[in-house]
Amino acid sequence: MKKQFIFMAILIALAFVVFSISSYAKITGDEPVKAGEPILITNAGQGPGGKMARLLVIRSQAVEEWTYNAEPEPEDIEGKGYKTMLVVIGSSSKGLGASGITIDDEIERLNRMIEKAKELDIQIIAAQIEGKARRDREGGPNERSIDAIAPYADYLIVKEDADFDGKFTKIAEEIKVPMTVIEDTIELTEVIKAMYSDTETDICE
Repeated sequence: MKKQFIFMAILIALAFVVFSISSYAKITGDEPVKAGEPILITNAGQGPGGKMARLLVIRSQAVEEWTYNAEPEPEDIEGKGYKTMLVVIGSSSKGLGASGITIDDEIERLNRMIEKAKELDIQIIAAQIEGKARRDREGGPNERSIDAIAPYADYLIVKEDADFDGKFTKIAEEIKVPMTVIEDTIELTEVIKAMYSDTETDICE
């Protein structure tokens, strides 16, 4: 009985934390664009953000046809009927090491992937959902991952503190695409819901 009580207390505490985050976080910028299925969820830079996005997409309960592939090549995209590709930007030395590749290898793969996605007219959504922690010096792996994906996106989703220097805002303005800003990573769930809603939404403050 005591163990059950402790377990329930932990669940309630976790629920309270999630509720508190959801209640106080804000979504600003442009309203989310509409997206199609199937959707491919993937990484740029081999950081953990792609797996985080996969969990939040599942949590949204808004997408039925999705695939997660951490490092797709052009042949993994072709012939699958993907309508949308959600590319989560953020580099990790641990992730690169686990994949057995360098950041140069990763950038070359991203270039091939973007070229094939453009050829197939797949909607490209670039998301930076981990914030300032996944920003670094100019020429660093995070910045190179941003530069490989964001300028070719049809839509940007950016955690507010990731745009501390206005880099993403500048890219969005230069390529003339909408950008939605989330205050907390968990708000990606609400953005996904809006993207896959059959009706028009108004979630941005």
